[in-house]
Amino acid sequence: MISQVISAVFPVIAVVLVGYIYAHKVSTEVSAINRVNMDIFLPALIFSALATREFNANLDGWLVIATLVIVIGSGFVALPLARWLSVDAKTFCPPMMFSNSGTLGLPLALLAFGESEFSNAMLLFVTTNLLFFTLGAYLIGRDVPWRNILSSPVVIATFLGMGCGMLALPMSDVVMVPAKLLGEVALPLMLFTLGVRMTAVRRSDLRVGLAGALMCPLSGLIVAGLLIPWLPLSSDHHALLLLFAVLPPAVVNHLLAESYRRDPEKVAAIVVVGHAMSVLFVPLGLTLGLASAAG
Repeated sequence: MISQVISAVFPVIAVVLVGYIYAHKVSTEVSAINRVNMDIFLPALIFSALATREFNANLDGWLVIATLVIVIGSGFVALPLARWLSVDAKTFCPPMMFSNSGTLGLPLALLAFGESEFSNAMLLFVTTNLLFFTLGAYLIGRDVPWRNILSSPVVIATFLGMGCGMLALPMSDVVMVPAKLLGEVALPLMLFTLGVRMTAVRRSDLRVGLAGALMCPLSGLIVAGLLIPWLPLSSDHHALLLLFAVLPPAVVNHLLAESYRRDPEKVAAIVVVGHAMSVLFVPLGLTLGLASAAG
């Protein structure tokens, strides 16, 4: 199990390290790169993932509700720690709420639970992302009007992709092939720019990074543990929720923090240290999840 976690985490850390080393040798400005990623590559990734997904209203409804409760509940659990650390809650709490359900959660779900749960894992990823780019964007950039948030390319791509998937519309290769090609740029580019941003991280940021790395999986596990007994879902679905509850902070937290100038160095530290610590916490989530599924 540890080897599976390492094999999923290592590529993430490796690409971050490439960005870190490159930025030490070449002066690199990531704001413009991240803007293009937010406007083009990430929306293409989300649309291509959703447009061909099959939706099940009964099961999907409960999984969406569970995801919403875990995400929002994690923020409330983390709030006292943010105050104790004297860190702005709009900097500290969003990374606790929005975990890496994409680049880490999806491959781990596939490895641990097989194809049968991968579609549900995709739904958790989509729900988290939509919440991140609406509620998360509002929390991080409080002065940004809702009209601007809802009209962002990421949110539009999410609704378009969900609409195509729910209506089972046939998608032409003329649309899907370019979307997939553009989408494949998004995740490695996010990791690379995260590594670049790490060159500006101060030693004091590492203290916040370590606190966030510990709180993110613990807050998710606390909320999921309290919630799961009340859910009318199977043990396999409970296991999937437990896995997603202990994932480290998503890389897109840094992307949005960069866009809204919300302490990107602190958020970068939380994300990077969180992924390093995931080698300890993800096996815990998988063990609890698999035990739940077996029971």
